[in-house]
Amino acid sequence: MKRTKIFLIPLSDKDLIDVRLTTEKKEIVGFVLYYRAKFEDVWYQIYRVDTSHGYLHEQRFWITPEPIALPKFADFSLKYVFDFYLRRIKEGYQRYRQCYRERMGVRNDI
Repeated sequence: MKRTKIFLIPLSDKDLIDVRLTTEKKEIVGFVLYYRAKFEDVWYQIYRVDTSHGYLHEQRFWITPEPIALPKFADFSLKYVFDFYLRRIKEGYQRYRQCYRERMGVRNDI
């Protein structure tokens, strides 16, 4: 039986990771990690990595909303991939935020 957990990981008062984790028999069978940031009281999609649409892909919204396939992880467990990208987002969210702000011309909150 598949189970889905949905929860938030706050990174700051203006940065969040939305998480959707689907498991079956205690193993990850699907996930969504969705980083969003708040600028001037509006939340923006910044970065997403997930297994929706039947394959692992990422979206860097400051470049394009189109999914970018991640075939290099095909031989890894989804647990490994989930942990890898969760850590990557936590460590790099400020850089992602800055890239989005600069590319999209969004003003920073003061």
